[in-house]
Amino acid sequence: MEKYEEIMEELDYITDHEGFVETCLDLRDSMYFYDKDLILAGYASSTEMLMSFAMFWATLEAPDNVEEVFDEIAAIMGNLENRLRADDSTMDVAALVETFLQTTGWILAQRFVVFRHMFEAYGETDYDLADSPDRLLREAQALVEKDNAAAAKLVGQVGAMALRGVEIRPVWFCVARPRLQMWLRGILGAVQNFAAAAHFSFPVDTVERERQKWRTDTGKPVVDLKAFRNLRYPMMPADTPDILRRGELDGDLLQLFASRPLDAETAERLVAAAESIEHVLLTILSTEELAEEDAAGEGWALVNVMGLLDRLHYSEIPTTLLELLGKVRPGTVIYDHVMDALTSRECEVVTIALAKLKEDELAIGEALAMIDFLARFHPTEVYPALVNLLDRAVTWEEKLAVARGLLRTGDARAVPHLRRLGAALSNSPYGGLLKEYLNIASRRLRNGNRRILGKAGGPVSRRDGPDHQRGRAPQLASYSRWGRNT
Repeated sequence: MEKYEEIMEELDYITDHEGFVETCLDLRDSMYFYDKDLILAGYASSTEMLMSFAMFWATLEAPDNVEEVFDEIAAIMGNLENRLRADDSTMDVAALVETFLQTTGWILAQRFVVFRHMFEAYGETDYDLADSPDRLLREAQALVEKDNAAAAKLVGQVGAMALRGVEIRPVWFCVARPRLQMWLRGILGAVQNFAAAAHFSFPVDTVERERQKWRTDTGKPVVDLKAFRNLRYPMMPADTPDILRRGELDGDLLQLFASRPLDAETAERLVAAAESIEHVLLTILSTEELAEEDAAGEGWALVNVMGLLDRLHYSEIPTTLLELLGKVRPGTVIYDHVMDALTSRECEVVTIALAKLKEDELAIGEALAMIDFLARFHPTEVYPALVNLLDRAVTWEEKLAVARGLLRTGDARAVPHLRRLGAALSNSPYGGLLKEYLNIASRRLRNGNRRILGKAGGPVSRRDGPDHQRGRAPQLASYSRWGRNT
C-alpha cells in the first residue's frame, strides 16, 4: 500500500462519526483541564494535517491519479455534515458535532480549496521562487471578495512557495481580509506540520527531487496522531504561527499598526527598503477596512503609510489614493488625510481622476469622491462630470446624490436636468417631496441664488434633504456625501 493510501484511510476514519468521537475523547483525556474549543481545534488541526499530508504524498507517489485523490478528499470535506452526524448519538456528542460543523468544520472545507491549488502548483511546478509573495498576496487581496476562485489559486501558489521555504511576512495578518487570512493561517499551519515532522527535511525540495528521495523501496513514515498532539494549534489564533521568522524589516512593518505615529528611525529604514515593501504598503493603502475604528492600528496604519508615501515615488500611489478616497467615509480624519495626500500630487491626480470618470464600470460613490477632489482645484470640470454621472446613476439615492452635487455647483445649466430628475423620482420613496424640493431648488438656481443647500461654500448637513426625514443621523455633506456605500 502506498503512503498516501494509508493516510487517506486514516483521514476517512477520523472524519466519520466514530472516528470523530474517538479522536475527541483521546484529546480530552490528554488535557489537564477540559476545554471544548481546544478539543475541536485539536481535532480540526489533526484532520487538516492528514489532509495536507495525503495531498503531498499523492503528488509524489501517484501523479497520474492525483486529481482523483484530490476529488476524494473534496468529497470528504464537502460531506462532513452527513459523515459526522448520527441519529443515535448522545446529546453532548451531537452538540459537539454541530459546534464543529458551524465553526472549524466550515473553515476546513474553505481551506481545502487553497490546499488543492497549493499542491497542484507544487506538483506541476507552477510557481516561481524568484517571484514576490507580497505581489501575489496583493493581487489575492484585491480579488478575494470579487473572484474567490482566482484569489484561491494565487494563494495556492504562495503556499507552494512556502513549502519551498519562502517566508510570508507577519504583517499580512494585520492587512489580509478575513477569508484571505483564514487561507494563510491554513497554509502556515500545514507548513508548520511539515517543518516539525521528523521524516521530512524542510523546506521540501522540488517535486522531482522529492520523488527521487521517496522511492517505493524506502521505509514508510509513521502517521500517528499522538506524535503531533503537541503541535496542534487553534484554527484562528491571535498570534502568527511559529514558522514565521521575523526579521528587522518585518518588525518595522508591524510598527505601522502600533496605534501611534511611526518613529523617525523606523520610517527611515522603511523608506530605504522602498522597492522590497512596495506591494505591502500599497495593499495597506488600498484596504479601506483599515480606516475603521476597530481595525488593526485604529486607523494609524493608513496614516503612517501615507506619511511614508510622501517620500516614495511608486507610480500607483495616485490611483490607489483616489480609489481609497471613494471608499472611506467623508468627514472622517482618514478622509481628510487622503484628500491632503492627493492635494500634494494635484497635477497627476487631476489627470487620472478625469480619465477614470470616463470609465463606465466606476462606482457612483467613487466617482462622487473624485468630483469632490476636482471641485477644490478645477471647479470647471465638475458640472460636465456630474451630468455624465447622472445618466449612470441607477438607484434613487445615487441620482439624488448627483443632483445635490449639481445644485452645489450653482450652474444654471443644471436646471433642466434637475427638473427631469424630479419627474423621474416621482415614484420613489418620498417622491412627491423630492420632486417639489428639486423644483424649488431649480427655480432658485435659475434665479441665480447659490444659497440653496445652506451657507454658500460651506459644509451642508443631511438635514437639508430627505435623508433627515428618513431618520438618519445628520452628517457633514459634500459632493460625494450621498450615494456612498449604497
